[in-house]
Amino acid sequence: MKIIYKVLFILLIGNTLFSCSKSDVKPVVIPNADTSKTLIADTKLVGNWAIVKDSVFFNNNSTVYTGVSGDHYKFTKYGNLYISQFSGNLLDTAIYTVSGFQVGWLNLKISSNGLVSAVQTTTPAFNIMKLDTANLVLQQTAQVSGGAHFEQITFKKTK
Repeated sequence: MKIIYKVLFILLIGNTLFSCSKSDVKPVVIPNADTSKTLIADTKLVGNWAIVKDSVFFNNNSTVYTGVSGDHYKFTKYGNLYISQFSGNLLDTAIYTVSGFQVGWLNLKISSNGLVSAVQTTTPAFNIMKLDTANLVLQQTAQVSGGAHFEQITFKKTK
């Protein structure tokens, strides 16, 4: 019986090795989403927004980050979102959509402390709590695997 298992194992390994030896296969390249030619329908967030304060509450713990020079969210008229936070230690490139009084985005490339991740993730929608020509407040409540998550980001428009 042991010999049958050994033979089956050797056949499985041999089959795996020889079935993957195609020489004319071209790699599939998945391009980044490019919205640079498509204007978005709702442009109310377009501009460069400096972070004033980012408050996060998670499982009865709170963290409040006060923005420093250079921290910003830049919403473009083409639906691109560029985030720079924590003195440039967190950089994010995303595609955003506005629906009524909510904004959400698909993260395309995140760099945190120099480590780049190109794994696409979806950020749960933020409610637009305040928006005028100089101020923006985004608020998010989400139930995540670790518990309840609440975040409020306050911005001032710079451009």
